[in-house]
Amino acid sequence: MTENNQTNTERDSYQRKLETMKQDRISLQADYSMFLNLFMRKKYLFQLYKELFPQDTNITEEDLRLVTLDNVLAIHPYNDLAVLAGNKLIVLAQAQANWSVYTIFRLADCYFDAAMGILQMSDTNSLDAEVFVIYTGNKRIENDVLSLNQEFFGGDPNKPFKAKIIHGDYNHGILGEYMNFCRIFDETIRKANAPEEKLYAVTTAIDRCIENNVLAGYLKENRSQAERIMLALFSPEYVKMASERAEKIKVSISTLRFLHMPEEQIKDTIAKQYGIAIEYVQSILDEATSA
Repeated sequence: MTENNQTNTERDSYQRKLETMKQDRISLQADYSMFLNLFMRKKYLFQLYKELFPQDTNITEEDLRLVTLDNVLAIHPYNDLAVLAGNKLIVLAQAQANWSVYTIFRLADCYFDAAMGILQMSDTNSLDAEVFVIYTGNKRIENDVLSLNQEFFGGDPNKPFKAKIIHGDYNHGILGEYMNFCRIFDETIRKANAPEEKLYAVTTAIDRCIENNVLAGYLKENRSQAERIMLALFSPEYVKMASERAEKIKVSISTLRFLHMPEEQIKDTIAKQYGIAIEYVQSILDEATSA
């Protein structure tokens, strides 16, 4: 096979992968990550782009192309996106509770994989790149830039790979809403103790976000999918055990109601029997009453 034929074959293969990505963009493979599920939707991706690059008034929603392959075509342990806008490649990664400077290596991998694929299938010889880390945890971050050469190569100018860090009190636009969603979800889950309370906290967190206009449009349109994504953070065994306990609690409540025990006494009895919060018992009572 000649070099030109091989190059064309590689371009065709990469293009087919991109087409598959477009067809399966909102799929169960992406359900694993709220970050991916939200920003792989062109409407929200465009909002994010305009937020990061307000000076770029020429780019339209149709001009944005997702070029992250590993994260779409396979189950991937990271929340990374690569987006092509004209001749500009934007790489975004979410860093959650466990902050680490080693995130820069993930970003470098994502960037170089995407850049090589783009260069192989296009006539351009170079790309402008913008790289971002969206940190949604509570650890204090001192710098706004994460530099590969400063962190690991002693300032070697031949390794200038850098990423801007978005963190802290950033609270405007679609990205601010997403970061607020993460904070609300983490806070709601942390307050829950028993397994079945944590499952219920997923629904509670989504309710809180909608009430506070945090990703409200997305969550209203995709509530069941968002709940599946959040529940996927728990192991199947944990979900099964929590669900079984929740059903036992409901049966116990029904039994006590059948025996005409007063509601306040039911709440106290169930809370003590199962070691759960009174508020959670009240939510089950309210659900049973409205059913």
